[in-house]
Amino acid sequence: MIKDLPVVPSAKAGSMAAAPAGAAWREQHPVIGTACNQCLECTLFCPEGALVQTGGNMTVMLSLCNGCGICAVECRLQAIAMVREYTGVSGVFPLREEKV
Repeated sequence: MIKDLPVVPSAKAGSMAAAPAGAAWREQHPVIGTACNQCLECTLFCPEGALVQTGGNMTVMLSLCNGCGICAVECRLQAIAMVREYTGVSGVFPLREEKV
């Protein structure tokens, strides 16, 4: 029996696949530094395909990035740094200094 299935996973237009909302819950995002030699090794490890080479430079598509940090760990030159997405108070309640 032959089934009529798509070759790759597909989604309806207007769904989360068309416009991922990784930035809604991402805590950090990668920033590519000047030490990058464009070896493209980080693109092999990125699970979302957020790292692309355009015009001779590596760029991060923040609309796809989930902030996992795998690219920063796998970069041999340490040219990718993870930067916090939000620099304000973390969590629901602000941290208080403990009284000793």
